[in-house]
Amino acid sequence: MVRRLLLLSGIAFFIFVSSKGQDVAKDGVVYYNAFSHNDYWRARPLWDALSYRFNCVEADLWLIDGELFVAHDRQDIKPERTFDRMYLKPLSDLIMKNGGKVYPNSDRPFFLMVDCKTNGEAMYPVLKKLIDPYKNLFCSVDDGVYKEGAILLFLSGDRPFDTLPAEKNRHVFLDGRVSDLSKCIPQYLMPVISDNYAVHFSWKGEGVMPDEELQKMRNVLSLTHQEGKLLRWWGAPETASFKRFLIEEGIDLIGADDLELLYQVLSAE
Repeated sequence: MVRRLLLLSGIAFFIFVSSKGQDVAKDGVVYYNAFSHNDYWRARPLWDALSYRFNCVEADLWLIDGELFVAHDRQDIKPERTFDRMYLKPLSDLIMKNGGKVYPNSDRPFFLMVDCKTNGEAMYPVLKKLIDPYKNLFCSVDDGVYKEGAILLFLSGDRPFDTLPAEKNRHVFLDGRVSDLSKCIPQYLMPVISDNYAVHFSWKGEGVMPDEELQKMRNVLSLTHQEGKLLRWWGAPETASFKRFLIEEGIDLIGADDLELLYQVLSAE
C-alpha cells in the first residue's frame, strides 16, 4: 500500500445532516478510529455516523434475487433498504459536494465495511456490477498497484476468498481475522484485521485485564501493525471505560453500537 492506513484523529471539515436532509457545514474533528457497528440500525443509517464525524461504517448485505439488501437478518429485509440507496448513492453525492472526499480536508479514505450475510462468491460479482458506476470513488488495485480513493470498501463475513485475491484490478478489499496473520497476505489485499473479542479474551472490562490476556492483545496488535494493517475487536464490552482502554492500548478502530457513548469518549481525549 502506498502508505500505512494507521489512523487516529485529525482536523477536517465535516457535514451535519438535519432530520430534513439539509446539510449544515461546520468545522470539527474527524474521528478516523470510530467505527459505526451495524450502522443500518440507526435512526438515520450513515447520516448519524456522519453527524458524529465517524470515519467507518458497517453494512450487512444479503443477495436476494440479484439485489443487494441491507439487513442484519433475512426477515428484516425491506424492498427500499438496498445498498445502493442507503450507502452508495448518498456517499457518492456527498463526495461530489465535498470536492472528492466524504469529509473535505480529510487526509484518508472513508471506511465502508460490508458483512456478507449470504455466499460471498455469489455476491461479489453482483457487488462489482453495482459499484461500477461509482468505481472512481473507491480505493483500488490496478495491475497490482494500490491507488487511494475517497472510500475503502472491504468485505467481511462470508468473504470471496477464492476470486477476489486473484484479481489484478479491483476496487474491493478483504477484512481479515487474527488467523489470517503471519500468512503473507499483503495489506493492499487485507488492510484490516477484525475479530471477535469474546473468542480471544475472557475479561469483561471490570478491574484490570489479566496480564496474560493483556500480553496476548498487545502481541496481536504488534503483529497486525508489523503487517501494516489496522486492528478492530468486535463483540467487546460496550462501556466508556472499555473504549478508553482500547484507545490507550492503541487499537486502531473502535466499534460502537452507541454512537453518542463513543463520541463522548473520543471528544474528551
